[in-house]
Amino acid sequence: MRVLVVVNALDAPAGQVIARIAARGGVAVEIPAHAAGAKLPETFAAYDALVVLGGAQDAWDDTGFPAFAAIRALMRGFDAEDRPVLAICLGAQLLAQAHGAAVRRMTAGFERGLTPMRAVRPPPDVPDLIAAAGRDPILASWHRDSFDLPEGAHLLLSSAACTHQAFHVGRASFGFQCHIEATPEIVGGWIAKSRDRAAVEPLKDQLGPRFDAASRAGTAIIDAWLDLVAAARDRRTDG
Repeated sequence: MRVLVVVNALDAPAGQVIARIAARGGVAVEIPAHAAGAKLPETFAAYDALVVLGGAQDAWDDTGFPAFAAIRALMRGFDAEDRPVLAICLGAQLLAQAHGAAVRRMTAGFERGLTPMRAVRPPPDVPDLIAAAGRDPILASWHRDSFDLPEGAHLLLSSAACTHQAFHVGRASFGFQCHIEATPEIVGGWIAKSRDRAAVEPLKDQLGPRFDAASRAGTAIIDAWLDLVAAARDRRTDG
């Protein structure tokens, strides 16, 4: 299994996604999309799947981040070839845009920390990744933007502050506004960098044993997605 991982920000690493790919004997090829000289591939044959990670950028800022257009094109291209896409936070916003939907600031303001989710059961033809994590999991959040659902997409998760937390679109693409990849170390880094000390200081209490449930849920969802990657690869091989 060979997975292309698009990194949008160095402080938003792949975390549990990389760990689960490695645990299955796979290879993750990470590309820092906005680094000087970085080049995203134009073809997909070398990869079984695509992961697009988060970052603090605004998804609509193509002028400041010209790689966004290429990332959206990659997402559409992988999906068209039945090579699964996993998009997280900013990545989910770019996925929504790639399929024609809008991204905007949340009226509810910033959503941070461990967040109870409400699972939405998809139709029978859409893989139910959330079931692997148990119904209504707790997952980490850290965002101030949200997105409309693309036409034909299916909602998978919601939270009280953010209706669109996860969705399926196209042949094999999944977007997660919440951070299924997050570890206590990653979230601790965000807490340390935040200027809103009054809002983030209480979140430090979530980084101990309370984070375990979110880690387990995120790992289960990632593993369920990697099952889809393996199945799609096997279909290509058998064909």
